[in-house]
Amino acid sequence: MKIRYLLQIILGIFSLLSSGMVIADASTVKLVNLLVQEGILSKEKADILLKQVVEEVSPKTNDAPQKLTGEQALQGGEDKGKVIRMQYVPEFVKQEMREEIKQDVLAQAKNEHWGDRKPLPSWLDRFTWSGDVRLRYDTDFFSQANAPPGVFRLAGVDVDNTQIDRLRWRVRARLAVDVKLTDHFTAGVRLATNGASENPVAANQTLGDSDRSFAAFFDRLYINYRPNDWLLLSGGKVANPFYRTDMVWDPDLNFDGVMFSARPKVNDRLLVFGAGGVFPIQEVDLAKNDKWLFGGQGGLEWNMNPQSKVTLAAAYYHYENMTGKISPLNGDVNLNTTAVQWRQKGNTLIQLNNPPVAGLDAGGVYGLASEFHQLNLTGGIDLATFNPVRIRLMGDYARNLGFDPGKMRQRGANLTGKEGNTAYQVRLDIGTTMLQDMGQLLAAKRHDWLLFGAFKRMESDSLLDGFTDSEFYMGGTNAQGWIGGAAYAIADNVWFTGRWLTANQIIGPKLGIDILQIDLTARF
Repeated sequence: MKIRYLLQIILGIFSLLSSGMVIADASTVKLVNLLVQEGILSKEKADILLKQVVEEVSPKTNDAPQKLTGEQALQGGEDKGKVIRMQYVPEFVKQEMREEIKQDVLAQAKNEHWGDRKPLPSWLDRFTWSGDVRLRYDTDFFSQANAPPGVFRLAGVDVDNTQIDRLRWRVRARLAVDVKLTDHFTAGVRLATNGASENPVAANQTLGDSDRSFAAFFDRLYINYRPNDWLLLSGGKVANPFYRTDMVWDPDLNFDGVMFSARPKVNDRLLVFGAGGVFPIQEVDLAKNDKWLFGGQGGLEWNMNPQSKVTLAAAYYHYENMTGKISPLNGDVNLNTTAVQWRQKGNTLIQLNNPPVAGLDAGGVYGLASEFHQLNLTGGIDLATFNPVRIRLMGDYARNLGFDPGKMRQRGANLTGKEGNTAYQVRLDIGTTMLQDMGQLLAAKRHDWLLFGAFKRMESDSLLDGFTDSEFYMGGTNAQGWIGGAAYAIADNVWFTGRWLTANQIIGPKLGIDILQIDLTARF
């Protein structure tokens, strides 16, 4: 085998070096010739090397043997069999030579697949694999002063527990593959665990359900077209394309539809970016009230200096056909389709049944009272002036321009007058790693660390409650509170994260929820 053959040559050279001298006789020349033939040493370099050796070690006397040129040495020499003794080679030099030769041979063996009976087919190079596994300790603490679940369910809010603390061990796993089809087209899919397939904002699987295996679903499936380095077009079930925090969008949320993302560079210090798309939210059979999201964002990224960066963005998210409609006739269920498929809690609701029924458990159907046309402003400043420690400050502000109490009352909403349409969040991160997406780390090197804290307030109808962060307040709007925590990498791409989330309702029946999460995440 080729690699074994070359290793024998190298071991022969090592033995000559270890003896304290190099013997430039016919056998030595043969070894050098073999290295030239295998491409490890060029003929020109071998010629120069042997010429220098001969010149340096030849005795400076009249009766000294005739010197050999490098070319003559490679050809076997004029005085075949003559011995030329070299001066002693120090041990550290020999060690350096050993390591250099070893690394060169191993690199060539890897590139040329030496020793492989069947080299891997070239088409496998077009596949890129990635993923992560997260283990979580999760404890939910409920205030004893909270209203019982029945109070919320009578108003159409689907909650089962408001007063009993809960401890869960949870896991999340995701596996993604991207395939390069051509220079401009790629396709990809991602599998993710999901305890409930109808939940678009959570990929956690609770341990302790011994009567079934973990379920996995495609949470991404797309075709990408990238005509150049700064423009991306994508369709299918795609990743969130917007610059954001975790206030408006849950980190696990993906979008159905088509979108674009552009990041053209103006100069060395300024980059502009934009994203937008058309996203179907719910396709309604036998009706003309399909639910849609039309979203667009523009922004800029300004590098003030090599250690400081400012990012600013403005976005507008326009939802169509999201409000509910009460049936005009008794017993008519045709307008039940105006209810959204997925809600968490917080938005103002109206009961769609006519005549009305008593709450969710009695079969009540509830829809949204407000329209949602959200203006969202997001900004961040990154400072690396204290290298290796970095500081990031981010702010997020959203206002629902579709909020109209008068129209909400016409639709049948019973308002208190305290409902609101504004949300904001401020977050500070300090640490040696900032490679994250919406507060979730994406990668870290060993001994990297991060401290973070945030304050968040979301009024009842400021955001669509179904797509907000499912961890804070256990999902939804009409809440305010604090988030704090830390992360530490125990190995490359393996880290612990601890978070404390505390939140309380703003209006309505009392609901206070505190959450402790301790995660171990491994990414590959």
